[in-house]
Amino acid sequence: MQARNWLTALLLAALAAAAGPARAYQWVEAESPHFHVLARGTRVMLEQRLQKLEQLHHAMLLSLGVGEGQALNRPPFEMVLKDDENVVASFFPKLRDRASGVFILDEGGSLAISTAWLDQGRRDYTGMVLYHEYAHRVMYQYARIPYPRWYVEGFAEYFGATYMDTEAVELGAALLSAHVLNHERWVEAAQLLKPGKTAAGKDFDPLDSPTFYAQSWLLTHYMLADSARTQRFNDYFRRVAAGEDALAAFEPAVGIAVDKLNDELRGYRDKMYAARIPNSAFPKVELRVKPLPQAEAEAEFDRLVVFASPKAEVGKAALERLRAAVAKAGGDQAPERIRLALAYAEIRGGDLARAFEILSFWAQRDDAPFMANLQLGLAWQAEAEHLQGAERSQALDQARAFLVAAYKQRRNDAPTLYQLARVLLEGKGLSPSVINAADGAASYEPQVGAYALLAASVNVQAGHRDKALRPLQMLASNPHGGEGAERARAALQALQSNQDAAAIAALLSGSKKPTPP
Repeated sequence: MQARNWLTALLLAALAAAAGPARAYQWVEAESPHFHVLARGTRVMLEQRLQKLEQLHHAMLLSLGVGEGQALNRPPFEMVLKDDENVVASFFPKLRDRASGVFILDEGGSLAISTAWLDQGRRDYTGMVLYHEYAHRVMYQYARIPYPRWYVEGFAEYFGATYMDTEAVELGAALLSAHVLNHERWVEAAQLLKPGKTAAGKDFDPLDSPTFYAQSWLLTHYMLADSARTQRFNDYFRRVAAGEDALAAFEPAVGIAVDKLNDELRGYRDKMYAARIPNSAFPKVELRVKPLPQAEAEAEFDRLVVFASPKAEVGKAALERLRAAVAKAGGDQAPERIRLALAYAEIRGGDLARAFEILSFWAQRDDAPFMANLQLGLAWQAEAEHLQGAERSQALDQARAFLVAAYKQRRNDAPTLYQLARVLLEGKGLSPSVINAADGAASYEPQVGAYALLAASVNVQAGHRDKALRPLQMLASNPHGGEGAERARAALQALQSNQDAAAIAALLSGSKKPTPP
C-alpha cells in the first residue's frame, strides 16, 4: 500500500475536555442517504446527529447552487463517533488530549473520527471537525470548476462553524478563531485572491498567515450573505477558471476594487449576522439504525484502527485483539463480521496466508458478501506483488475477478474502483475499462490524492488531456493535499504548457520533480 495522506483536523482539546453526559451507551451502526456511522452512544443521540448532518448536507448543496434533482449518487461519508474524549488517540496516540477529531484520506478510502458528545442545551463544538471536512468533500464532488484556495478553506470554515440545536440550524455562526482578525495583520487582498511573490521575492503562501482561515471565512460569509452577491462571485470564479487573471477579473465581476476589499470586509464584519433555519425547513430523511453486539462492534472498530495505522503499534495491537476475538468466538464459527475484520487486518499488516485461510470460506461462493469479495481481490493483489511471470499474471487475474464481483455489488465504492483500475492496468494494459474505473474513483472521492493522480495519469496516456484536468484541478486546489497536491500542480502546469505525455506522467508518479519557477 502507498503512504497515507491524512488530514489532521481542527485541534479542539479545550473543548473536548468537558465531561460527557452520564447515559447508558451502546454500540450502534447507522446509515442515512449520505452518511454511514459506527458509533457508541445512545440511539437517540445518533439519530439526532444524523438528521443534523443531513440538514447540513442539504444546506451545502443549496450554497453550491445544486437544485432539486441535481444531487449525485455518491457513496456515504464513513464516520466513527464514540463517547470518548480521546477516541482519536485510539488511532493516533500522539494526538491524545490534543484533538477531538481527525479526517483520514488513504487509497483505501476516507474516514472521519470524532468524539460523540451531544449534550442538549450547550454548543457541541466537536461537530466542527466533521462539518469542516465534510464541506471539503461536498465541494470537491460537486464543483464544476476549480475554486481558489481562499474559497476552498472559507467554505469549509463557514460550514465548520455551523451550530445546531433541537430547533434550528444556524448557518454563518461566528468562527471561534475569528478573534485573530482583531490583533493580527490581515493578508493583503491581492495576495488572498492570487498568492504571488513577497517583497523579498519569495513565494507567498497564505496558509503561513495566522489570519488566512479567518479572512477566507469572512470573505465566504460576505459572499453567501446575499444571493445577488453570490451570483457575482460565481461569475468571477467562472471567469478565472476560463483563464482570466484572478486580480484583473475581480472588480468587473464582483464590483469591488481589490485594494478596497479588506475595508469592505471590515465594515461587513461589524454588521454580519447568522441565519437560523428551522428544522421544519429541511426534508426529513430515512435512517437505518441497528444495535451491534459488542464483540462485532469492537472488531469493526479495530479494523478501522488497522486501516488508519496498519504499521504503527496501535495497528499491531488491534490485529492481536482481532486474532484473540476470532479465537474466543469459535474460530471458523465466529460471526462473519469478526472474521472479515481479521482478514482485512491480516492483509494490511499481518499474515497474508492467514488472510487467505480465513477468506477461503467465501472464495467459491456465489453469494459472498461485498466485503469478502473486496478483501479477496486485495489479498490476490498483495500476493501478486511477490510473484513474477505467469504466476503473477494468474494472481492478477484472480484479483480482477473478485474486484469485479465487488464492483457489481457496490458500484459507487471508490476504493474498489481504484484497485480494479490498478489491477486491470497492470494485467491487461491501458483500456477504456481502466479509464472508467479510475475516473469513477476520482469522481466519488476527489479528495484522495492517489485516485486523482491515477485518473489523470491514465487519461494523459490515452491522449485525453482535457479529461485529466478535472481531477488535477480538484487536488491542486487543496491547500492540505501534501505531496499529491504538489504533483497535481506541477502536472497542471505541464499540461497547460503542452508538455509531452511522458513528462506529465513522470510528474504524476513523482519520478520527476517539478522545476522551481
